[in-house]
Parts: sequence; C-alpha cells; structure tokens
Amino acid sequence: MKRAPIKVPDIAPSLAEAYDIQRAVFGTSGLPVTVWKLALTSDPVREQFGAAEPAVGRLSASAILNPGTEARQTWPELYAEAEIVFQIGQDLPPTGTPYTRETVLPAIRAVHGGIELAASRYLGSSAPLKLFVADNAMAHAIVAGSHLAAGWEPRFGALPVSIQVNGELIETGSSSRVMGNPLDALVWLANWLCENGEGGLRRDQLVSSGSCTGATPVKAGDVVTADFGDKQGARITIVD
Repeated sequence: MKRAPIKVPDIAPSLAEAYDIQRAVFGTSGLPVTVWKLALTSDPVREQFGAAEPAVGRLSASAILNPGTEARQTWPELYAEAEIVFQIGQDLPPTGTPYTRETVLPAIRAVHGGIELAASRYLGSSAPLKLFVADNAMAHAIVAGSHLAAGWEPRFGALPVSIQVNGELIETGSSSRVMGNPLDALVWLANWLCENGEGGLRRDQLVSSGSCTGATPVKAGDVVTADFGDKQGARITIVD
C-alpha cells in the first residue's frame, strides 16, 4: 500500500533546523547511517533550488537493494537516478585539516555503478530547499550495482552514463555532471561531515555521489537499468 504524502508546510525551517529535523527523524529508526546520499550536485539543479552547495541525505542498511531484485513503490512519486557509488574502506575522521583528492583516494575501497531511488514525502516534488533537506533530500533507497573498479580511476571523472526504463533509453549523461567530477563530490562530503558534527566518513559506509542522468519518473511495473560506459551498472524492478 502506498503511503500518503503530507501537504507542503507554509513555513520552512532554516537550513540548520532542516538538517536537525532530518537527523531526528532518521534517529527514530535506531539504525546507523550506512549510506550518505548527495543531491543538488549539478549547477542547474542548485540554481533551481537557490542552493549554494549540495544537499546531504542518509539511509540505513535496510535501504540498500541488491541489483536485479525488486523495490516497492511505497510513495506516489518515485524517481530513478544513475549514480557513481563509493564504498569506503577506512575512516575519514575530523583532523582539523580539510580533506583533498589525495587524502581521500586511499579510503576508496571500491567504485560501483548504482541506481538511487528518490521519493518525496510531500504532495508533489517541488518543496523549497529547506523542506527538501528536512525530507532527507528525498532519499529512499539505493541499488549498489556492478563493481566498476577496486579504487578510483581517472576515467570515472567523465564516464558516459545512461538510464533505461523497460528497455527504452530515457536519459544519457555523464559522471562529470556530478560537481564536475564525482571524486570532488566525495571530497566535499568528507569535509562537510567533519564540519557539521557527523564525525566524518566511516569504514564500510557507501556514498551515492549524485545524479549523472537527472531524475527519471518510474512506477510499479517498470524495469530500470543504468549503464556506466560499456557496462551495465545496476538493474531494479519496481513493484506495487
């Protein structure tokens, strides 16, 4: 059964309050953060939201789906995005010194192709920035798909990416859509987590680095696949 979304409130919190709400709602699960999700990682989308930087969401292990399995459409509006997914192999705690590409690279255990499923808990999907953040940046589930490499490779900075629904090509894009390079998105997140009291990235966490293709509406009955270069990265079937 689909859940009933709520009406968009008339008054939005501040950005700091929005993250407090996100943290508090997630905390009711009693589960640790297993996936950090980045949103608003392209200039046009940030401009649309009036955002100065990307937005962050969080998911528990229960929201990680195996490729080739099924995902329930529990909200009326559901979107699929092809994303580079990082698996973290060592902690990146606060050190007082900002992380860089060079200091983050050793922490990457693996790079995967993935599909993020995003859903709004509000009626419609046009909530303003602060409510978008309070809504966990629409984080719903992540398909951690094919193992693309055991670590970062330069080709991932501008890898052709596409998304198909029921065998039909819907959108083409590139990993360069993610802050110019998904590696820079990972560096940004590592520093943001340190600066905002989240303790930094931790070993075994996943990072869904941002959409390479934009948001594709999907519904029950759809089979969604994402290709990364010449390799199928992930596949999921949406069920009611």
